Amino acid sequence: MGNNGLSEDIVRQQLQSLLLKVRENEEKLLKFGRLEQQLMAARTLVQLLWVILQDFPGSFLIDSVRLVLRDPDGEWARALGADSVRTFSGIGLSLRDDLAQCERMYGRELHPVLAPYRKERHGDLFASLAETPGSVALLPLVRQHRLVGSLHLASSSRTRFAISDGTYFLERLAAFMVMCLENALYYEKLERSSWLDGLTQVNNRRYFDVRIREAVSHARRRGVPLSLLILDLDYFKRVNDQWGHQAGDSVLQQAAQVMRSLLRASDSFARYGGEEFVALLPDTDCESASEIGGRILRAIAGFAFHVGPTAPVDMTVSIGVAQLDGAAPALSDEDAGNRLVAQADAALYRAKEQGRNCVVAAA
Repeated sequence: MGNNGLSEDIVRQQLQSLLLKVRENEEKLLKFGRLEQQLMAARTLVQLLWVILQDFPGSFLIDSVRLVLRDPDGEWARALGADSVRTFSGIGLSLRDDLAQCERMYGRELHPVLAPYRKERHGDLFASLAETPGSVALLPLVRQHRLVGSLHLASSSRTRFAISDGTYFLERLAAFMVMCLENALYYEKLERSSWLDGLTQVNNRRYFDVRIREAVSHARRRGVPLSLLILDLDYFKRVNDQWGHQAGDSVLQQAAQVMRSLLRASDSFARYGGEEFVALLPDTDCESASEIGGRILRAIAGFAFHVGPTAPVDMTVSIGVAQLDGAAPALSDEDAGNRLVAQADAALYRAKEQGRNCVVAAA
């Protein structure tokens, strides 16, 4: 009886341990399922990278995520654009000509690596972290048996990523990410070809319409400010009437470059139509956006616009500023974006009424 009782206890403990493991796997499966839905719902490459580099670590309590992509021909860089490359490079994206270091790390079989953190092995992968990780998971991103990228996860816990852990969920995630990334790249290449204004070589209205929805969604999810500038060149018609349309085109080109040079890498700038331009300023409140608008105002007023053999032309700009209204959570992202544009446009109208060459913020 004694031995039977002991055996029953052992069996019971084993069953309880097995049930616990099953529940843990169910929870993991649900979490990974939700993440896969987020990845599939991302309509653009920018949205997809926000999910991978910010939403993913937040949902899984991972201290750091680093994404490395092979980009010898600059394909990823072109699809993202210089502004987005700078933004995402600051939070974990790395575009490289080759992945020799990663290939040596994974070996010929290209299997995931789960291990305690070792500075001599992993220091370069997580060089920007303020605190030393306890353990890491390194996931090869493979397409047709070829390494196209690498996903690096770090945790402060030494036991979070243990050598003895199974890698099924992580391998599945890596394969799913590769598919989503390649689909997004293909989509971006098609889209980006139609997002550039042929005259000024800055983004066009179509790009802005897509970007504002992304920016509004990001600002609302993160609870951070988002501001918009609408900039309109004053008395532009006089340039066309006095010196011709070629002179007008030249003024637009020069004005676009002056404005763009005073914006940050994280800002989105586009020609909105005619002589109007727009700038989306993430993580920026209305007061700071007005200061940026003031710098642009002074730069345009002090710039000598060359339009040919004639003397340089003086131009001024009127600017309307608005901040995303956080008090309207019932609005969709698209409607909230439209409201932001309407508020900035109304502020621009008041700037025109006040004599032009000024910055006016929405009430």
